[in-house]
Amino acid sequence: MNEEKQAFLDQLPKNLSGKAVEVVNIGGRLVGKGQPCFVIVEVGANHRGDIKNALKFIDLAAETGADAVKFQHIKAEGIAADTPISFEWNGKNQASTLSGFYKKSEMPYEWTEELMKRAKEKGIMFLSTPFDKEAVDLLDKFGVPAFKVASYEMTDDSLIRYIARKGKPIILSTGMAYLEEVAHAIRAINEEGNFDIVLTHCVSMYPPKSFADLNLKAIATMRDAFKLPVGYSDHSSPSSLAAPLAAVALGACVIEKHFTDERAGGSYDDPNSVEPAEFKKLVEEIRNVEAALSGSGIKQPVSREPHALFNDEIIDIWARRSIYAARDIVEGEIIMEEMLQTLRPWGGIEPKHMKLIVGRKALKNIKARAPITWNDL
Repeated sequence: MNEEKQAFLDQLPKNLSGKAVEVVNIGGRLVGKGQPCFVIVEVGANHRGDIKNALKFIDLAAETGADAVKFQHIKAEGIAADTPISFEWNGKNQASTLSGFYKKSEMPYEWTEELMKRAKEKGIMFLSTPFDKEAVDLLDKFGVPAFKVASYEMTDDSLIRYIARKGKPIILSTGMAYLEEVAHAIRAINEEGNFDIVLTHCVSMYPPKSFADLNLKAIATMRDAFKLPVGYSDHSSPSSLAAPLAAVALGACVIEKHFTDERAGGSYDDPNSVEPAEFKKLVEEIRNVEAALSGSGIKQPVSREPHALFNDEIIDIWARRSIYAARDIVEGEIIMEEMLQTLRPWGGIEPKHMKLIVGRKALKNIKARAPITWNDL
């Protein structure tokens, strides 16, 4: 077993990554270490072949507070061969050719200019995943700020090198990949002179059978291995926000999730997509997670000016317990532990000093349930 393990380690690339990058500039938005999470609404093929739907999705995406809305530039003949297939997708049997399967997901390339214009009007960044070189050229022509590479295309050196030569940032999704395959793709991009890469951990199952399949710890693994910003493309159940929020807590700098106006819409991705109100909630919770992680890490009370009860821990310390008389104590009595109790609020001696009180003499009468101070002893 040890020999097999060593053989595996020996064949791994010696240099997993080239230039270390902490932050990538995508359309003027900094993405990476120390920056707010870059949230992408993934429309994909949920436009269902109708530009009116596509434009509506841009409007809805802008209302969620996300940073970008993403489509997919797909032509069936440019993505798949006419290989006969038969499998189940979202509970329905799919008997077709592979290219025929993707026919339903096509987006006419002539929509590009109008969609980008609409996104600009709505104040949300437009992105799209190209699946052929024609789409790459078209998106570059219209000034897309970055290219997204889908997990299935990650091993297509010809396509990713072509994209890399455009000199724009690349968001590289890594579903189905081994670490060395990710390293190979990074190297191919670097060799074309492009170092602006954001990786996204991804599990290419729609949805995964179990949350345990998500393996979110791989986010840290890739960040440590490649010294690049790492995000997360989520395909978990749309009824749960757990995975993307956990990813943000683990340091994911990008969150991407499929988006629809209704899960019964009829496209391949609709059943696994988040609806507008849910996506808006996701964005809000991502910002809440970021805020919760923004502290100094020093364990100390929260203090605000002006101090206010129940809104400031410095004041709330007043609610801690101190030592009180459990019964009337007469001047001159020797204090025994059964004569004492701890109650809120603070107003006397702290409970940690109980042993210093026991055995001392009361200097004056102390009424039951009154706080005990050092002046009383």
